[in-house]
Amino acid sequence: MHDLLTDELIGVRTPEGERHVSLPTLYALLAQGAVDGYTGLRAHQADPWHVFLVQVAASIQARRPTEELPTDPAYWHDGLLDLADGQETAWSLVVEDVTKPAFLQHPWSSWEAEAKDYGAEQKRGVWSYQPKASTPDELDVLITSKNHDVKMSRVDAQEAQAWLYALLLYQTTSGFLGAGNYGIVRMNGGFASRPIVAWTQSLHPSRRFIDEVSALRSLRESTQAAYGFRARGTVLTWLTRWNREGHQHRLHDLEPWFIEATRPVRLYRTPDGAVIALGATSKARQIGPKNLESGDVGDPWIPLNTEDKKKGRSALTLPAAGFTPDRLTDLLFEQGFELTALQRPRPGDEPGWFVASVLVRGQGTTEGFHRVELPVPPKARMALFSAASRDTLAHFAQSLLTDASGVMAALRTALTVFAEGGPETADFDRDAVKRWVDRTRADFGKRWEASYFPTLWRAVDENREAVRQGWQHALVQQARELLEEAHTRLPLPSNRRYRAITEAHRAFAGVLRKKGLSVSTDRPAPPMETHEELTA
Repeated sequence: MHDLLTDELIGVRTPEGERHVSLPTLYALLAQGAVDGYTGLRAHQADPWHVFLVQVAASIQARRPTEELPTDPAYWHDGLLDLADGQETAWSLVVEDVTKPAFLQHPWSSWEAEAKDYGAEQKRGVWSYQPKASTPDELDVLITSKNHDVKMSRVDAQEAQAWLYALLLYQTTSGFLGAGNYGIVRMNGGFASRPIVAWTQSLHPSRRFIDEVSALRSLRESTQAAYGFRARGTVLTWLTRWNREGHQHRLHDLEPWFIEATRPVRLYRTPDGAVIALGATSKARQIGPKNLESGDVGDPWIPLNTEDKKKGRSALTLPAAGFTPDRLTDLLFEQGFELTALQRPRPGDEPGWFVASVLVRGQGTTEGFHRVELPVPPKARMALFSAASRDTLAHFAQSLLTDASGVMAALRTALTVFAEGGPETADFDRDAVKRWVDRTRADFGKRWEASYFPTLWRAVDENREAVRQGWQHALVQQARELLEEAHTRLPLPSNRRYRAITEAHRAFAGVLRKKGLSVSTDRPAPPMETHEELTA
């Protein structure tokens, strides 16, 4: 039931309007450049869905190469069936016969032998269920401890498309979540996340799809040689039964763009017609060997941290802050990171995009979804492509970041001095003051981060010294405005107010000078309070 090979389950937007299509038809439309977007696809699901489509298409192309991507759905239908070793049910969301595979779901030995492990039990002739999820949202990887960021259980359980995306996210992006619930091999340890980073010529779904399938075609041979993948091996890892006692597959048994089905899960239609997800546990991760914990498995969308002191090389892991300007700069200029050919700028005189997304995971929590679409103008693109100009631009980028850090430090000091009433020695460890200061610093961060990359790109063809002076001036002005606003937000005793303002601005200027920021910080003196105001 809900056969992706034939049923029109996937909502798309095309030049002719919205429609629902089967998976083979979707591939044909993508190859034609006719998919403008998807319906029913949520923000955190978009990039994993795109990556899945590209991985499958590139695997089909490796087995059935063509000069151009075919626009005939029959080609894609046969290719999908080939990846499934001829098992049509491997592309169906719900398959009543549990001894057969379903989409991203392993076959069982029998219902009687494994139902109890999956939470189904018969008592007095009546089956009862303890499902992993009763709706698609419950199966999705979002973990909201207070259930407010994205409400769970809000999607209609009968909506096949919602189950499709939730199942895909669950099986291809999950990390460790308690005993018996292991995560994917494409991340640096069980509590990390799966980042998706790429350079693309266009954000249009079809153009990006065509571009990245072509890139993977070029990368396949070198990836296969570097990691020991097979030329003809397993792509879909859910086709055979997994006994859950150990690894089901070894990395060297797979093809380079394999699709994980990391946990034992099965969609099941209950006698009353409801679709639920039954789940079991395993004693090992699906893909081995056991010591493969770094996430360095040849994924073309994952940058590698080359300065991991414990593992040497490991998949990029993002903190809760996500893709900060500092981290994006490190990635763009490969400072401590190694990019793949899919992630590096390619020659051309058109603008490009550096796109990145990640759903940051913690221990049993979701710490935020982050997505960046960074436009890169043509001249900057060429500068990034050339080693010499890239190094020059990377050095200038660090100068801009150092300036922002220096002004941030000055603002932090000034705010702390003001909040404490202008003491001779500020206490930077007072929790209440730190929370107030951090909120204002966050506002400052949002302001300068928005103009950081446009300023960096200007340095490609403008005088860098002039660009930096303008940058420093703008930073100081933004920080001073926030400091002035702070004077009106925080109540202070009137007999301390003048001193607090004066000392705060003195501290602000002092830290700027110490950081080597030669920017005028002159400001009008704060208004003198009357005697009555000072003694009130």
